[in-house]
Amino acid sequence: MQELYPGLFAHRLPSGLYLLVEPMDRVRSVALGVWVRAGSRDDPRDKCGLAHLLEHMTFRGTANRTALEIAQAIDSLGGNLNGATGKESTFYYTTVLEEGLPIALEVLGEMLTQPLLSPQDLERERAVILEEIRGAEDDPQEVVLRLLFAQLWTEGHPLGRPILGTAGAVAGLGPDDVRGFFQRYYQPAHMILAASGRIRPELLVEKALRIWPAEVDGEPPPREAPPLGQGLVVGEKDIQQVHLALGFPTLGAGAEERYGLEVLSTLLGGGVSSRLFQRVREERGLVYTVLTSTAYYTDAGALVVYAATEERRLAEVLELVWEELRRIVFAPPEPAEVTRVVDRLRGSFLLGLEDPAGRMFRLGTNAALGREILPIPEVERRLKSVTPAEVQGLARRFLRQDRAVLALVGPSGERLRKLARAQVEVA
Repeated sequence: MQELYPGLFAHRLPSGLYLLVEPMDRVRSVALGVWVRAGSRDDPRDKCGLAHLLEHMTFRGTANRTALEIAQAIDSLGGNLNGATGKESTFYYTTVLEEGLPIALEVLGEMLTQPLLSPQDLERERAVILEEIRGAEDDPQEVVLRLLFAQLWTEGHPLGRPILGTAGAVAGLGPDDVRGFFQRYYQPAHMILAASGRIRPELLVEKALRIWPAEVDGEPPPREAPPLGQGLVVGEKDIQQVHLALGFPTLGAGAEERYGLEVLSTLLGGGVSSRLFQRVREERGLVYTVLTSTAYYTDAGALVVYAATEERRLAEVLELVWEELRRIVFAPPEPAEVTRVVDRLRGSFLLGLEDPAGRMFRLGTNAALGREILPIPEVERRLKSVTPAEVQGLARRFLRQDRAVLALVGPSGERLRKLARAQVEVA
């Protein structure tokens, strides 16, 4: 077993499964997670939602346990069991007390190697997911972000498609589709097992070998970087507010500049002291929510501004947002402001490592994205090394009107287009 840095151990099984273990002696619990490096990005074009459907299906029973027995096995340990599908990976995770590790790992292993995937269960889960899709379509924030990414990653690129899929595509998925996706991607060579808490690395290796013992060939899914779009996209919903999302393409997950991008995003809209929150909400009272966020994929990334406001105030909100973006483009922030933002990011990062689950998620997420997992002091050092000039340089590079996508959702598409045409370049 290799020690990547003091306290973090890595090992690759003969099957190709990659293990990451970070012991924490001061706790009594263990957090386990398995990342499968396949997500909605890997759905066939006409089968949008397949990766998410398979995630649901793995909880419906295995060769040895019914769905109820899976739930009871973890509940009896006082733990929790869940899963989630992302654009590029699907992950399954649980947290239990130290003595529950053997059963928890056994349950996870069965779900990911011996799921039943029965036609009857597929019909039940299809109905559940169709309700989930309806719920997402009723949420204007979900809708505006879906429109944004579909326009940002253009030409129907899978990064721009919804993780849940569409009602039409999900309705057409069959048992052969689910089993075929499972057989192609749910191979140990595509998986990462991450654990943190009260655990010995050698013990995890020993138990994982029993679940994934054989040598299996496997290649990562073939992927192509997304072509970039720009301009305005509008959706109509019978709602009282207008929801807006302004997005800019940035860099992939492995880029060194991501520390500076996080500082830029947080400075603009990360919390109640951020520039956009203070200017648009506190000083002008035009919104309840305004924030920024970043998204990273293996070969793409984005910085997004989101807000919701009355239609009559939309033009004013957009103008204020662009004023703040231009301000950081034309003038570097004060060193004290950058220091405050770095302190916020550092504090959030360190607080997230206080429990085993936070550490487990850090390990699995970074490994699934192909990032080097850095020692915690090195992450702190890189954050602290971000300078005002670097933040301004990144703003100049990425916060450009000719690269922007503006998505709007409100009651009248025609009125929204008239209000927003001056805010982005529209072909």
